[in-house]
Amino acid sequence: MTWSRRDFVRTGSAVAAAGLFGFDSTWLADPYEAARKYRPFRPLLQDPDVRAITAAALDAAKSAGAHYADVRVASGATRRTIVQNRRVGTQVIAGSLNFGVRVLVDGAWGFASSTIVTEEEAARVAQLAVRQSSLNPWGKTRTLDLAPAPVVDDGQWETPIDADPWNYNIQDQLELQLEANEAIIKVGEARGMPGVTAFSDFLFGKSDVVFASSEGSYIAQRFHGFGNTYLAQVMSDDRMNFGSSSPESFRTGGYGWEAIDGVPFAADAEQVVDDAIMKMNAKEPDVGRYDLVLDSSAVSSVFNASIVNALEFDRVLGYEMHAGGTSYLAPPEEALGQFSYNNPKLNVRATGSAPRAGGMYRWDVEGVAPADYQLIREGVLVDYFTTREFAPQLEWWYRRNGMPVESRGAAGSAGSVVIQVVAPTIAIMDPGEEDVTVEEMIAETEDGIYIHRGGFGYVDPPMLNLQFSASGMAHEIRDGKLGEALNRPAFLARTPDFWRSMDMIGGQSTFSYQGGGTGKGDPFQNIGRTVGAPAARFREINVFTYGRRS
Repeated sequence: MTWSRRDFVRTGSAVAAAGLFGFDSTWLADPYEAARKYRPFRPLLQDPDVRAITAAALDAAKSAGAHYADVRVASGATRRTIVQNRRVGTQVIAGSLNFGVRVLVDGAWGFASSTIVTEEEAARVAQLAVRQSSLNPWGKTRTLDLAPAPVVDDGQWETPIDADPWNYNIQDQLELQLEANEAIIKVGEARGMPGVTAFSDFLFGKSDVVFASSEGSYIAQRFHGFGNTYLAQVMSDDRMNFGSSSPESFRTGGYGWEAIDGVPFAADAEQVVDDAIMKMNAKEPDVGRYDLVLDSSAVSSVFNASIVNALEFDRVLGYEMHAGGTSYLAPPEEALGQFSYNNPKLNVRATGSAPRAGGMYRWDVEGVAPADYQLIREGVLVDYFTTREFAPQLEWWYRRNGMPVESRGAAGSAGSVVIQVVAPTIAIMDPGEEDVTVEEMIAETEDGIYIHRGGFGYVDPPMLNLQFSASGMAHEIRDGKLGEALNRPAFLARTPDFWRSMDMIGGQSTFSYQGGGTGKGDPFQNIGRTVGAPAARFREINVFTYGRRS
């Protein structure tokens, strides 16, 4: 029997799926039947059994003494495939089904969860959450009142996508990756670099989440998303230097199958390999102070790490001191209306929707629709990301400014088996009113560095000091013109000083959305978000390098 690549992919996919969800002797005789047998995803949007399960949990919680309770039931599925060069590596189809119950008893939260989704288990877990609340010391020191929220008695929403990726199979996904990788390898060979590595890691996710509360809300949402990476990597003959690059056409976020169908991977292969070769041969930057021009992706990374996370109100109050860190935007009594970055160009706001935003929702994990509102106005702090738990603690500020005392719809979580935290899904740094371009910023810079196509921002626990590594592309700027490529320059700055140094901000044409995230909680949660920002220029920033010196 002769095996083609397609036969290998098809059979391997079936065996991988069968192996993930439970082996039995069936797969030896018929791997396709074994793969079909296991169905990890349970649709919840119109499931009457889920209504009964949430009702059982809420009734049990109220009977046990909770004056507020909510329950989240979640069913999820992910399909992940990894291909390196011409070889298929990982093929995984994973599923989950679970629920969590949160209760408020005598001013203290209780929470419990389970993977056994039945009415009996829901009632038991709700009672367990009530008992757990008695162990929470906060109930002995304060009274917690939730901010009011509209009741949504039958809400439904689904991430808007063009093509459902689950109408395609793992074989279709692998075929596209193999073709994309093949294109990179052939370009590498044509460039005289037979050692070029093509790596693709594609992941589609789908989850149904039902939220129900003792106040009467019942909300069902379905989320779609696509993520991970696709890149080319080259290495020098002496194996001392390397470079990697991803095509600009590779999109992640709230996409369906359209994220990879019709994308010109083959056409992008030349640009990707050439960029990787350029990075491999790039020179190390000289240590010193430079004016930095950052494109939207680079600004977004720094913005998310040093401002967006610092605006989460649980960090401000110190709840995340031993997990996700604190915030320099504290205490609120001294920061709101008084803390200033001393830069009127800096305007930050929250919003409820953005094109193809990863993690976007119609209602947050407390059943509240996200609000559009200002957080930083002309460089001055005017609000935080809040939830129903934390909004009442800012009543003094909201009343003073004629604002309603309500959640801003910024509650999030990494799943229904962990409790809700402050985790907004979308944050925006507004572009400038004038449509200043990146080219204009470069033209007005005498001695600087242009950082583009991504990077990573890091902060210390209070987020007062930041560091950035240019993992994407970087070029020197000399007398208003781009010069040689630079090898992963990095910079350090004190957060307020960095944003105060921003003297040019791009217009709408430089604005784009990028992936971001927040890490917090115990147990730890890594929650994705989308951040939008324009390009910008920053003056006199300390630049260094991790590169070797001869």
